[in-house]
Amino acid sequence: MVDRERRTLLKVTPVAALALAGCSGGGGDASGSTSSATSASTTSTSSESSSSTRTSTTASVTIGEAVRGDKMSMVVRSLSKTDSLSEFQTADAGNTYAVVELAVKNETQNAFANFSSFLQTKLKDASGYAYTPELNVSDSAFQGGQLAPGEVARGDVAFEVPTDASGLTLQFDFSAFSFTDLNRVTVDLTRTADTVADLRQSLHVPIHAVGDAVTHDGVTVTVNSVDYETSMGSYTKAPSGHEYAIVDVTTANGTNDSVAFSSLLQMATKDGSGRSFSYSAAASSQLTRDYSGGEVSSGDSVRGKVAYEVPTDDSPLYFTFEYSVITGGSKTFWKLR
Repeated sequence: MVDRERRTLLKVTPVAALALAGCSGGGGDASGSTSSATSASTTSTSSESSSSTRTSTTASVTIGEAVRGDKMSMVVRSLSKTDSLSEFQTADAGNTYAVVELAVKNETQNAFANFSSFLQTKLKDASGYAYTPELNVSDSAFQGGQLAPGEVARGDVAFEVPTDASGLTLQFDFSAFSFTDLNRVTVDLTRTADTVADLRQSLHVPIHAVGDAVTHDGVTVTVNSVDYETSMGSYTKAPSGHEYAIVDVTTANGTNDSVAFSSLLQMATKDGSGRSFSYSAAASSQLTRDYSGGEVSSGDSVRGKVAYEVPTDDSPLYFTFEYSVITGGSKTFWKLR
């Protein structure tokens, strides 16, 4: 990995709480175990005399041990197995889903980052077979993408494996990931730390209110209102403990070119722990003024409503909009409640 500043991301020590050089002061901590693993290749830092503190570009941890860095931290909180992820997603005969609960945090004060569970993770078994993540459509699925400073992304990453697969390890590869100089994290999924660590979200970006209009590169987004319902029409009802957050949003194109908008790719809701809630197609289909999106001509705008299934009374609850799904630095937050 290229890093001309050669800044240290990961520090591995044999103590429970790890102090990181350059770690953002507002980045939250969380209780639990911090990585005390040694890497395959380590070198002592010249600025520290203690032989117990070393820098590394790789780390090996167990379930519950957090790998903490001055730019990014991560922890696998649990492993479970199930034959189905949803009503429409069932493992093939002889297979099961290995479901990893993952949390990742952007620890910086002012830099946006991108993290993809699809491009950067794989599961391996004791025989050396590798498995890639499934397209998990469950409500608890991990949603990566752009991470604002202080933002946490958390959720489940699922892999379909043979039921007799053993010795599972999870690998995160960052060799082409310029945001961090960490090359690889390997998680031993056969062992769990005595204390399971967590990551606390502490957003270092402006939080806008319902009614606010925010402009970025000529595009203006306004969250006009939000309403909450437990049922949409005669046949669409939220499960017990959930409700639909119905967000009324306007996207206006103030650029000289046409702009494409997508409620699926650019909009989401998210809670204070970092868990995201995607667009509910079933509930949105019941809206008479649903958000259509698509190509919007210069000077034009489109307004509509988008429905999300969220835990009842979950607070804080945010609406997020990514002005660009390709380049970073444009994710914006509105507090719904």
